[in-house]
Amino acid sequence: MMVCTERCWTGTPCPDHGDTMTPFGRSAPIDMWQCCENYAKSAINPRHLWDEHDSTRYYHDLVGWAEHEDSCELCGPDA
Repeated sequence: MMVCTERCWTGTPCPDHGDTMTPFGRSAPIDMWQCCENYAKSAINPRHLWDEHDSTRYYHDLVGWAEHEDSCELCGPDA
């Protein structure tokens, strides 16, 4: 089972262009610049979540997401 860490939601700059790469396996808005397909699904870009509040984390890290929800004002039950 995968446990998500800060690397899972932290943007990584493209080694060739310097622009932040989008999370792999995720659809990006049409108007969002997407750099660069060369590294999008490689070890260079481990990001698969948009940010630390991305609720799809529970697909891979149910315990970590539950802990986040319990302690987050934005994602918790009272949000």
